[in-house]
Amino acid sequence: MRKKKSPVPVIAGVIAAAGIGGIGGFAVNRYAPTDERIDSREYYGLTGESQAALVVNGQVLEEKGLLSDGIIYIDYQTVWNYFNSGFYWEEGRAQLMLTLPEGTLSWTPDDGSSAVILGEDGTPYISAACIQENSDIDLTIYQDPDRVVARTDWSGIEARTVTENTPVRYRGGPKSEILTELQAGEAVVFLEDLEGWTQVVTQDGYVGYVRSDALAEGGEEAFVHTTEERFLFTGVDDGIEGKINMGFDYIGAPEHNESLGEVIASASGMNVIAPTWFSVQDTDGTLLSYADKSYVDQAHGAGLKVWGVIGDVNGTGVSTGDVLADTSRRAYIIQQLLDIAAQTGLDGINVDFESIREETAPQFLQFLKELCVAAHGQGLVVSVDNFVPLYTWYYKRAEQAKTVDYIVIMGYDEHTASSEEIGSVASLPFVEQGITDTLEEVSSEKVINAIPFYTRAWTEVFGETVPQSEALGMDEAAAFVAEHGITTAWDASVGQNVGSAETDEARYSIWLEDEQSIAEKMKLIQKYDLAGVAEWRLGFERSTVWEIIAQYMQ
Repeated sequence: MRKKKSPVPVIAGVIAAAGIGGIGGFAVNRYAPTDERIDSREYYGLTGESQAALVVNGQVLEEKGLLSDGIIYIDYQTVWNYFNSGFYWEEGRAQLMLTLPEGTLSWTPDDGSSAVILGEDGTPYISAACIQENSDIDLTIYQDPDRVVARTDWSGIEARTVTENTPVRYRGGPKSEILTELQAGEAVVFLEDLEGWTQVVTQDGYVGYVRSDALAEGGEEAFVHTTEERFLFTGVDDGIEGKINMGFDYIGAPEHNESLGEVIASASGMNVIAPTWFSVQDTDGTLLSYADKSYVDQAHGAGLKVWGVIGDVNGTGVSTGDVLADTSRRAYIIQQLLDIAAQTGLDGINVDFESIREETAPQFLQFLKELCVAAHGQGLVVSVDNFVPLYTWYYKRAEQAKTVDYIVIMGYDEHTASSEEIGSVASLPFVEQGITDTLEEVSSEKVINAIPFYTRAWTEVFGETVPQSEALGMDEAAAFVAEHGITTAWDASVGQNVGSAETDEARYSIWLEDEQSIAEKMKLIQKYDLAGVAEWRLGFERSTVWEIIAQYMQ
């Protein structure tokens, strides 16, 4: 009789095989890429059917567009902040404006164009199609989900080309959800490399990760932008050879014009003089003018160009923002400037509005555009004075630079008469930061850095919490040092001679502006190859500083 064989080994083999298969299946499932897709509306943070996503320069904005009657609209402030700060909403007339070289376009909510609508709270919204058609940007409108993808900055783009069809995942790794699919040959913007994964921005507005081995160098041509001619503002020839050297001449009364000869007697190398002639004296935009043809003629005879200054620091009490908020008032100011320029032979206009706040920045920018279009038509150079970006980040300098000929950095007022702490008017780090921050928005050939000829002398009376100060010219500052027995020493960290002294009643401190400090500031102008230098103000300097300035104007 044959013995029956035990089934145990067979069963054990089956179990073993099943175990191996189970382990293998576990391993496959563990490492296999997921096909799970992320909800696109959730990805873009869309919580309502009337919302549309906004993506600018690869950044998904927290702000959302408004979907109305199948049209995507974007609120005016978001448009101004991210898309095109050339648009201007004039509240008093309820109209949207856009000034281009050939003239000003305008739309209203009831003109039938659907270019602009008003929200329930009166907020203006601009259609994405209007922005697309009238902006010097790349903008595409997508659906599923509704979104606007725009690029306004093409500098420093590093691109990659997709070498095979591949998914874009929410995070790096095969188990992360899929955002979208890329086809071989598509170009993406490179952001950063991780271990085997690369973060990219797709052209249709997704920021995610793809396998690094699915990308190759190149693809920058997909992100090249060419500005259409209709968006290009053309400036005028300033007639100046080499760098600009502009001195501000403070004119506080008509009789001050008579001292021009004395003011320029020692100003060797200066080629532009900017008299503070104009200010707005009422809410209608009527100008107070100290303009004088004989002054211009005398300056021209001395080889100087004359750029008349319109400012708002004369204490008239008129709100610059309010005056500039109306089209007719802006036009009135501009026409007066052009008429006076024609009568006196002015070469340019310098705008020195120092009371501009974030809420009035749009009307300020619109005024500059309208002024430039009109002034350039008359052959006038237009420059604008800006506080350093640290204080005025909302000035939209890149937009200013599209129209004005020069942007003048007011490289001073680090500490002012209202400062609660004592310090320098223009320390070297402060000046350099003002330059580098400005150059992030404006090319160097349009940037003039203004330097101070004045020093702020500080008095801290013991027992008082707020320091006192006065602005002194160079000789007056030297007299202050001598009067109070101050010993000064060079402080390389601020690029100035610094000193202080005490009595029983007070402490006296000073950060001097002198030949040595001016030299350091001029080195920065040379280092960054700026268009030139300006000086505030003539009459505060020693004659020897002009030799210093000339050394760095080559």
